[in-house]
Amino acid sequence: MLPAIGGFPTSDAPLFLSGYSELLKVDLSGRKALEICGGFGKLAALLAENFPKAEVIGLDFYVASGSEIDEKLKHLPGLSYVAGDAFDLSTYEPESFDLVFGQAALHHLAHDPVGIASEVSRILKPGGRFVFIFEPMGHNLLVAGIRAMRMARHEMVDESNLFISQFEKMASEFSSCEVQMLNMLGYPMKAFSDRFSLLCQAVHSLDNWLFKTFPSLLRYGANCNLVFTK
Repeated sequence: MLPAIGGFPTSDAPLFLSGYSELLKVDLSGRKALEICGGFGKLAALLAENFPKAEVIGLDFYVASGSEIDEKLKHLPGLSYVAGDAFDLSTYEPESFDLVFGQAALHHLAHDPVGIASEVSRILKPGGRFVFIFEPMGHNLLVAGIRAMRMARHEMVDESNLFISQFEKMASEFSSCEVQMLNMLGYPMKAFSDRFSLLCQAVHSLDNWLFKTFPSLLRYGANCNLVFTK
């Protein structure tokens, strides 16, 4: 199982475990995967470690580097990093990838969800999967308000929330779309998750029960994973 990356609160662990299980669901040995907006490249490296016979490419505006990445590249011949734009994947042949994925990436591309869906659909093989892990949702006004204050305080200019309507537009490029929602009542618990883990687990279980019992509440989750299948 891939460990969570990025220093997130422990209350987010269920969402990461669910998202990473999607990356591991299909044996990528002898296949190709592309991470978009990969940042420091750690998730691409971990996927390459789990599938050493796969070709895993990490793409971002800047090539991932550093001593840790250099060490990974020495031992993982299938791993590579490139600089590029997720909206322009023209260097890759149509139907050349089995998996395209990103972590906390889609909300940085939300100004053109159809554009990114179309470009990724072009390079995915039939049956290929497009997976986003840990994305922020905007239907819950309390959550949106908390995020707005954080963005203003830290001058985070490249952040936005996502909405179901955007997923529906993206889904037109694929045969199926699954939305895994989390963190409704559990969202405020992020501030206390490391000190009150048992309480956070209880609230997470309550969220799960509410989502299953009242499906209309799903849209009010604070975070989600997305799985598109071509």
